[in-house]
Amino acid sequence: MIPNFITEFAGKKECDSSAQVVLSVGRMEEGDQKGFLRLIDIWEKVREDESLSAWKLCIIGDGEIKAEIESKIAQKGLGSSITLKPFTTKIYEEYAKASIYAMSSYYEALPMVLLEAGSMGLALIAFDVNTGPSDVIESTKNLIEDNDVQAYATRLQELMCSKSLRQECGARVQQCVEKKFSKGAVLQQWEELFDSLQ
Repeated sequence: MIPNFITEFAGKKECDSSAQVVLSVGRMEEGDQKGFLRLIDIWEKVREDESLSAWKLCIIGDGEIKAEIESKIAQKGLGSSITLKPFTTKIYEEYAKASIYAMSSYYEALPMVLLEAGSMGLALIAFDVNTGPSDVIESTKNLIEDNDVQAYATRLQELMCSKSLRQECGARVQQCVEKKFSKGAVLQQWEELFDSLQ
């Protein structure tokens, strides 16, 4: 299968690897496909490490279960460390303010948000669901067994504690995105396909 390409490859733009912000973006649909409710559970565990108290989780999205997400955040007393924002067309500005992108989806195809965040050099972490994240995240340590909330929280803490680790993971994924998902790379796959049909 030939993937979509990044329409605005942001290779010259960089995230702020010192930013104490974890970002997650997606639709807040019935059924919670994007796993935001379990991301809140993960964040609660992350916050057990008091040395990480300055960090914020920013979730960008809208949808039917936004009120449920807001309620869970309030219920767990996490309102001071989790920010909800509506969708924006200036998503690259949001990537630039974060150093980690956290995906908590239950299933995905090829998530463009991972490609976009990866192109900015954010460290990526996700559950290892059947398809999607493993195409972009090559570090197996950042691919967490599906629904292992504790392992996800532990790895997220490790990324939050180490700027050099975030930079290393971000550089690796940025290279992967440019190699496999830039416009030039994808157009080459199409050319090879057309050549094979002649």
